[in-house]
Amino acid sequence: MNIDRLLLIKVFTVIISFCPFEACADMLYLNSGESVEGEIVEYTDQYVKIDNGTGVEITYFEEEIMSIEGRPKNKIDKYSDKVSGQYHQLLIEWLKGSQDLRTGFPVSFSVLPQYKKEIYGRMCGSESVTGIIERMIVEEGVSVYDTAVYQMVLSMRGGKNDLERAYRPVAVYWKGSLGELKNIRAGGEPGQAFIYDTDKRDAVSSDLTREGERGFVFRIFNAKGKYNTQDPLDGKTRYDDFPNWPTVHWEDWKPIAGENAWIVLAALQLYHKKYFDPDVGAYKKNNAIELKLAEEIARAAILLQAENGGIRMAPIGTFCNLIGIDNEGDPAYIEKQLNEFAHKQNGHSKDGSAGIVGNMSPLKRWYYYEISSENNISWNAAFRMLYKITGNPIYREAQNRTMEYLRSVWDVDGNVFYQGAHFKEGEWIPSREYFATDVQAWAIVSLGPQRIDELFGEGSSYRIWKKTKEYSGAYNGFGYLSGVGFTKEKDRICIEWTAGAIMATRALAEYYQDINPIWADECQKDSESMRDGIEAFRYKYSENKAAYSYSSKRGWIPFGWFSHEPEVLSLVSTSWVVLVDANYNPFFLH
Repeated sequence: MNIDRLLLIKVFTVIISFCPFEACADMLYLNSGESVEGEIVEYTDQYVKIDNGTGVEITYFEEEIMSIEGRPKNKIDKYSDKVSGQYHQLLIEWLKGSQDLRTGFPVSFSVLPQYKKEIYGRMCGSESVTGIIERMIVEEGVSVYDTAVYQMVLSMRGGKNDLERAYRPVAVYWKGSLGELKNIRAGGEPGQAFIYDTDKRDAVSSDLTREGERGFVFRIFNAKGKYNTQDPLDGKTRYDDFPNWPTVHWEDWKPIAGENAWIVLAALQLYHKKYFDPDVGAYKKNNAIELKLAEEIARAAILLQAENGGIRMAPIGTFCNLIGIDNEGDPAYIEKQLNEFAHKQNGHSKDGSAGIVGNMSPLKRWYYYEISSENNISWNAAFRMLYKITGNPIYREAQNRTMEYLRSVWDVDGNVFYQGAHFKEGEWIPSREYFATDVQAWAIVSLGPQRIDELFGEGSSYRIWKKTKEYSGAYNGFGYLSGVGFTKEKDRICIEWTAGAIMATRALAEYYQDINPIWADECQKDSESMRDGIEAFRYKYSENKAAYSYSSKRGWIPFGWFSHEPEVLSLVSTSWVVLVDANYNPFFLH
């Protein structure tokens, strides 16, 4: 499904004209073919009220409007004014409704009920390991990163009930178990074999009683705390070719560094909100679970810090099912490869040989020899927060070392950050194969345009954005930037990553306002058109709930997962939109 078709499906898409004047007339284009010129005096997601120049205000409802052209003087306020109103309250209600108060966790996705059977049917097939696992994740899975962004929304709101909700995941992480999931923390002996430090293999423990020495949280698990489950498509609880044993069970156990950085960021935002006393400039409680959890996970991350300063993606023992996968091709081709890989590793290879197991196999060492730039941008911010809160120099040193890594993956000729680095033949080599859109946006939002320009030369931040638009900008039929994709692509929008790009372009517009007003104006227009563009992916879930899609279409992402059709609503997309409209930068304490 292309972007133009999506715009037609979600008729009310707002188009920004690049008007060179400070203020210009608004123009409504109606589905009837008529146009109305005037000044918008009220804008909601149900209707627009416009003064036609005679003092008469005329109301046009959503179903009558094809698009809007014009640039109000303060376009950001069109959404930020609604943060405390009904427009965002519908989002908050959907977000809170996704959280199971029995376990404390939300689910990462929710399929619009009328489309669920159809959507699940297109997630590979019934007789597909890849399809079963993907449907399980969409139906009952929760990403700890998605949870962290949701927790930040709750911390930002700051009510007693909001803070209690935000604390629930923190308490579970600290406890280390959830329902049937007896251990959601990844450590070494006894019981597990995750190695963070090859010189001291027992440095990180899987013993949940060894508080302060435990490891990362697994990146995604069953939000209901279930281990054995069923295929949401047809209810089957057994599939003979399922990995390890035929009972349909949870099969994603990866303690990834980036997701754990966000656990730390969310815990520290909550800690700061609850315990910081601005009158004395100090914290009222120094042994809170939020802070203890953040420091425990940071300890594990520091053990994974490589010689080049980068935090490795995961400890040894983390299984990688992507080795040898050809990322080029349609979803069916990718699915076929993943299923064949799972089949072989399950001991069912055509030549009768057993699958590769063993902790030292390449499949369980790949993540240890991989560094993600996105992960390190997140950890740079987490270490910055920890140093600001504790004053402990170990965190300043760790932050400085992540900056060393980020400098090493700067593409001087391309004026962007490489997606990551891989250890090969005794050295860390930048990963040049795929462009990562989120790395560019998050770098601008977290490091800041000024810092990037100081490191890499004047205008570097602006040029990062220019390249990002060139590579992954998606434009509507009128030529306006609607959003960005995951990598070099022009026909897919990721709502979550677009939200980060909106925040980045706002930062660029502010920074370059005096330095280069032309650049600033361009970035401001981009932020406005993208914010309007993602409204095509806002869905009304029920009378009192609304949410945003994860992406504009289903497809494979070369970083290891599938994007979804727009009818799959997303916890992290919706949370990011709320933060964007509130001008809440998640990489800094609030």
